[in-house]
Amino acid sequence: MKALIMMLFNLKEQTYHPIYYFEHPFPGGNPEDIFRFKSKGHRTIGFKVRQDALESIETELVQRLIDYKIYKELDEDLIWEGDDIPADIQLRGSDFK
Repeated sequence: MKALIMMLFNLKEQTYHPIYYFEHPFPGGNPEDIFRFKSKGHRTIGFKVRQDALESIETELVQRLIDYKIYKELDEDLIWEGDDIPADIQLRGSDFK
């Protein structure tokens, strides 16, 4: 099973929040060339400094996902307005390994 870790940036609070996703097949089965990930949770208390958020991924989140093949996409932040729950779906093509 795969897990994907990304970073949210909360515009309202100006804070960074690690978010993680679990692989979740499409209803009726997964096409061979597409992976679907559904957000499972994010760190609700954010970090003012991005580097602190990145460090928390290694010290907190990775430890909880030990049974998963973990992928990290941390070069760019996902923008979150800060309202509502940041539920999300991410799709990746067959080149995602």
